This record gives sequence, structure tokens and C-alpha cells, in this order.
Amino acid sequence: MEIKNKKLLVIGCGKLGQKLGLLAKKTPLDLLGFKRKKITSTNIRIEQQDIFDKSFFDKVKIHSPDFILYSLSADEQSEKSYRRNYVEGLKQVIKSIKYINNFQHLFFVSSTSVYGDNNDQFIDEFSETSPKNFRGTILLEAENLLNTVKFNSTVLRLSGIYGSGRNYMIKLSQDAESWPKVDRWTNRINEDDAANFIIFLLNQCLQGEIPEKLYLLTDKEPVTLFRLLNWIRQNLNLKNKINITSDPILGKRLRSSIIPSLKFEYKYPTYKQGYKELIQEAKKNL
Repeated sequence: MEIKNKKLLVIGCGKLGQKLGLLAKKTPLDLLGFKRKKITSTNIRIEQQDIFDKSFFDKVKIHSPDFILYSLSADEQSEKSYRRNYVEGLKQVIKSIKYINNFQHLFFVSSTSVYGDNNDQFIDEFSETSPKNFRGTILLEAENLLNTVKFNSTVLRLSGIYGSGRNYMIKLSQDAESWPKVDRWTNRINEDDAANFIIFLLNQCLQGEIPEKLYLLTDKEPVTLFRLLNWIRQNLNLKNKINITSDPILGKRLRSSIIPSLKFEYKYPTYKQGYKELIQEAKKNL
């Protein structure tokens, strides 16, 4: 008797979704991506599909995925765009799941912006949320939608994601005049580790385990922004350390209290390993 692979539908199939497509080739999963704009990828089959189009529910019913990863991003940095993409979009997905008889688990990619600033102590999965802007407020509203559903779901709060093609910090390190006047904590997660962790949770599901309702996905070493930028400058062989004093240091220090207890290994446990390859590539353009 042939055993069929289970299906993962990635809604909003950007860089993270396409990275998943590459990694999932070693798993018993068939992947499909939905994206509003027509694109092609060598890693994952992508169909052009707007989740707000009336055809969306029929498409979900036809494909009948066992798992859904909701990984949309806002079209612009506006309250209207955030609400449409995160809250109203997630409502569409929740509604579509009633058409799937074999459905197992929904994963929702959120952000650490749902936390408020607290530079005096670490923030983890069990910390209170206190968003300071509309982005965090709307993402938290979307997360809370999953408290009302009857199927299994998991929220993934990602810190600052970086990796191939995500070189903002490297560019900023070279432009000291654009540095902020006040230092802050910055928390990083490499896109490879983000994708690998999602695969790790999917493998849990395939083995009959149910992942936790929430994970804070960040690496093992939060760092202040000025220290990170100066470290990048040093490794780019740029002269002159930029000395900017800042008191207090703003922002928040993040760490997961759940992931260290799992059998998950980071490929890039800190920014030092994660930025090494990116810095070597950047050196070619200096």
C-alpha cells in the first residue's frame, strides 16, 4: 500500500516559504505555495492565488492540505495594510479550514513587536505582551484569533530575520551617519534557522506530537545595535570603531524558554556565525 506524503500549504510564499521548499525535499511532505503575484521558484511549486478572491476556498478544498503556514507580509507600513493582511487574511484562512477534512495544524508567523520595551530583564514566551505601535497591536489581534479555533495552531514570534539578500545591518554598518542616536537591543534569527525550526515542528506533527501554542524564535545572543554594527565593521576591515555612548539602552532582550528544551540545533546560534558568510560576500563589493 502506497503511503502518500502529507501536504503543506504556504500562504504568502516569500523568501521564508521558498527556503522551506528547499528544506522539505528531505521530508515526507509535499509543498505548495499561494502567492498573489505570479512568480516561479526552483524550490517550491507556487500558484497565483489571492486569498481574498472567491476562488480561494475552492482552491483550498481541492488541495486539501494537512498543514498550513500563514506567512504573509504587509504591502506597506500602514495600519490598513497590516489589518488586511494579518487579521482579515487570517480570518479567511480560518474560514477555509472548515473545507478540509484531514487538517492537522495551522502555523502563523508573527513578530516580537507584540512585546513592549523592557531593557531590564529578558522577555520570553511567558512574558506579557504590551505592543507600542499599530504593527504589534494588530499582530497580537491576529494571534488572539487562534484562541477561538477548535483545530491545532501555533504562533511563531520571529525576531529580526536576516540571511541571503537581507543585508540591511551590513549596509548600515558602513554608513555611520545613518546610525540612530540612541542604542537599543537587537535580536536576530537567521532565515535558515527560522525555516529549519518550522520543519522541526512539522516533523513533530508527522510523528503524532502536537507543538506548543507559541514559540519565540530568536537566536541565543541578543546584542546591542552599536555593538553589532561595530562588530560587522571590524569584520569588514573598516577602520575606526564608531564610539557612541547611550544611556539608557532601549528595546528588549529576547530569549526562548521553550526551544532550549527541544532537540533542535541552531545552524547559526548567534549573530557571529550567522553574519560570517554575509560579510564575506559583502567584502567582494567593497
